[in-house]
Amino acid sequence: MPHDSIVRVALERIVEALAEAREELDRLDAVASDGNHGEHVLAGATAARDAALAAPAGRALADAAEAWGRGQGFANPLWGRMLAAVATKERSGPVAILDAALEVLESSTDARVGDKSIVDTLTPALTDARALLARGESVADAAAHAAGVAEEAALETAAIEDRFDASTADLGFPDPGATSSAVILQAVADTMADLGGADA
Repeated sequence: MPHDSIVRVALERIVEALAEAREELDRLDAVASDGNHGEHVLAGATAARDAALAAPAGRALADAAEAWGRGQGFANPLWGRMLAAVATKERSGPVAILDAALEVLESSTDARVGDKSIVDTLTPALTDARALLARGESVADAAAHAAGVAEEAALETAAIEDRFDASTADLGFPDPGATSSAVILQAVADTMADLGGADA
């Protein structure tokens, strides 16, 4: 399947998954913030999907990244930057793609694993996927394993006190950004499984 088609299928899956999770994500966000993380990340992903659908050949991922990056909140610009970096490596293989995403993730925020943020999910999940791919595992298997790592890591953020706002009462609740990123990675894994491990 051509790369543009894979991007469009994955984004459709992501939008569906985020729509299903939106209320829960907003509920988690309301514990310590404005209660709109689910709404915002769904809007960002929807804009990305629509941009990918309208994109000319070879531009689906780049146009999706630009659209997603214009979304509100912290997570949407981060997803936009990561996808834009991935788009530059789209034909370089899955390891190069993950290297690009991890580089942007590290350079775009001063959050680190253990700070109760989206980084707590994305860093271990993407690092794990990269390691599996580097030793020859399939894209589908690496994506599935990364989704499992992400889900577990998101749940574990419930036990972390928010470093960036220790006054909040979110101890005992998973971080909404970490949770939405796990939802997104699961949708990507489902797409790869359905496509039979199509090369990324």
